[in-house]
Amino acid sequence: MLITGAGRGVGHATAAMFNARGWKVVAGVRDMARARVDLPGGVEVVALDVTRPTEIHAAVASAGPIDCLVNNAAYAVMGAQEDASLDDVRAMFETNLFGTAAVTQAVLPQMRERRSGAVIQVSSVGAWMSNPLVGFYHATKYGLTALSEALAVEMRPFGVRVTMIEPGMIDTDFSKATRPSGSVTDPNGPYGAMFAALRSGFATWRTLETSSADVVAAAIVAAAEDPETPFRVRVGADAETLYAARQESIDDAEWQDRLRAFLGMETPEAP
Repeated sequence: MLITGAGRGVGHATAAMFNARGWKVVAGVRDMARARVDLPGGVEVVALDVTRPTEIHAAVASAGPIDCLVNNAAYAVMGAQEDASLDDVRAMFETNLFGTAAVTQAVLPQMRERRSGAVIQVSSVGAWMSNPLVGFYHATKYGLTALSEALAVEMRPFGVRVTMIEPGMIDTDFSKATRPSGSVTDPNGPYGAMFAALRSGFATWRTLETSSADVVAAAIVAAAEDPETPFRVRVGADAETLYAARQESIDDAEWQDRLRAFLGMETPEAP
């Protein structure tokens, strides 16, 4: 199996768990110098920046026959849509969406020819809800859902399964892979108060309901090994709570109010 974004967090835990289950694991890491490479000896760690075609094809060749592809590589740009750098946003899309598509394209022919395999997309609750100041990141996850839904139908005649893993808050260092853009971090800027409230809300969320990287990894491995796994797999009590709240809301305005309350962002309107 091949996994992208295995340098830390969920990707690192998933590679180790697949190895423990007896899979041959090729773990793709974008930055070998900064990544955690303390994986078990049976795991082959390779340089894999999903925006570089040569590294994609080298990793796929190194893996040999691939029964499972886990697309995990991603990061977030945080910024207001008014002034976040669109160059920053485009670079994120290249990794989160187009990079995922490129790795998938490199692996699908062999799965289709063997008429078996699993493509597992590591997404988030951010594939069906959007937090303020993180809309560009969520757009990559909404886009991944669209691609994955179509891919599931395209691959069904060839026996290839597609699964979306949708965790809530995860107790990892993903925040280190979140890059601010524009004026969002300026406390005197128009979005300074909103940014502070959101950070506080996220911090509270982490103390209330989080899933560990191992819990998410277990869901990924289970999806790879169980052919009856549904297309969407939500992970974490917070994911279920938020999903239920969205389904129960009578309209988008009510849902937005519920989301603001959940994030602790019941603040006065901006001047």
